[in-house]
Amino acid sequence: MYKTVIKAALRYSIKRLNAGDATFLLRMASPDCELAFPGDNSWSTQFRPVEKGRQRHVTHRGLPECRAFADRYVAEGIQFVIEDVLVAGPPWNTRIALCVHDYAPGTDGRDRYNNRAVAMLKIRWGRLTRWEDYEDSERVAAWDAVRLSGATPGVALTTA
Repeated sequence: MYKTVIKAALRYSIKRLNAGDATFLLRMASPDCELAFPGDNSWSTQFRPVEKGRQRHVTHRGLPECRAFADRYVAEGIQFVIEDVLVAGPPWNTRIALCVHDYAPGTDGRDRYNNRAVAMLKIRWGRLTRWEDYEDSERVAAWDAVRLSGATPGVALTTA
């Protein structure tokens, strides 16, 4: 039953996020939540420089930084589609794996950006404490380059 509730809460929070409202997702987050967004791109360097190594590098610490990440996500119009949710562990140590794809639709019907990802989450007593996002960071960096150049994004970023 617990796993079913967690899955439903995640699906609802992503539905709200896709509609431009990150408040439900952020209400699930603990005040000291952490987000790790690997790669060398504008998302991973939003608050601190990249540190490469074997250890997980936290790119966003605390609710204000995670809120800034979510606000940017909403502002970019990115949509997050959950393909599968795996939930394991008791309420005090719940681990979640989300298999997803994300995209930013363009006005011409083509994606400005798209990617595939696995997101690993840790929840304690219903509060999101850790989020680690694994996606093709080269696509993220390429999208950054296109956006900074002022070119029309789409062609090179929509191939799978």
